[in-house]
Amino acid sequence: TVKDYCTRGLHETLSYRKRAEPARPSQVTGEVEARIIALACSEPPEGYARWTVRLLTRRVIELNILESVGRETIRTTLKKQNLSLI
Repeated sequence: TVKDYCTRGLHETLSYRKRAEPARPSQVTGEVEARIIALACSEPPEGYARWTVRLLTRRVIELNILESVGRETIRTTLKKQNLSLI
């Protein structure tokens, strides 16, 4: 902050800078989110008592809901809707 103030001035230091590249759009749209939630609310696979984030991630890829997705994306999608897998 001090370096920015010395080189660019007070106004430039306190204002937000434009990003060099625009932010990537989210993979999870409303339709995809609804399908993930419906999957999480369904019966777990044979041999499992409940869904886990890893199981959901694998199933989302198997069902071609998303081509590739990380566990964290699935977790935050569920958390956003206050869903617990317990």
